[in-house]
Amino acid sequence: MARQERLSSETPLELWAVLAEGVLRQHVGGPAVMRAQLEHLAAMAELPNITVQVLPFSRGAHSGMFGPYLVLSFPQVTSLDLVLTETPTGNIWMEREPEVAYYRALFDDARTDALPPTESLRLIRRIAKEYRS
Repeated sequence: MARQERLSSETPLELWAVLAEGVLRQHVGGPAVMRAQLEHLAAMAELPNITVQVLPFSRGAHSGMFGPYLVLSFPQVTSLDLVLTETPTGNIWMEREPEVAYYRALFDDARTDALPPTESLRLIRRIAKEYRS
């Protein structure tokens, strides 16, 4: 919840997420939970500091298929960008520039392959409606 607050605070963080369609369709909880989660995602995606794109099934294989990761960038020139990958046994932090550059390139590929934000938002809302009873 504290992390979510940072996205809507007075000085919000910027977030750009690319999600595979399967993430939106993976049932977690019942229909009401799924609908609420997807509607919340859609509402957050409308904030000016948040960009959400969806990689639809129709795109086939994509650069994010090996698992989730975060590329953290900081506004200070002297700050290093970082990459975080999560595994079942813990988190892996990477800060070496060649590794970070590789993940930046993967993210750029994912953004290029994904639906534009407006189409992604329509897809999220359409999937949320599938859970209405």
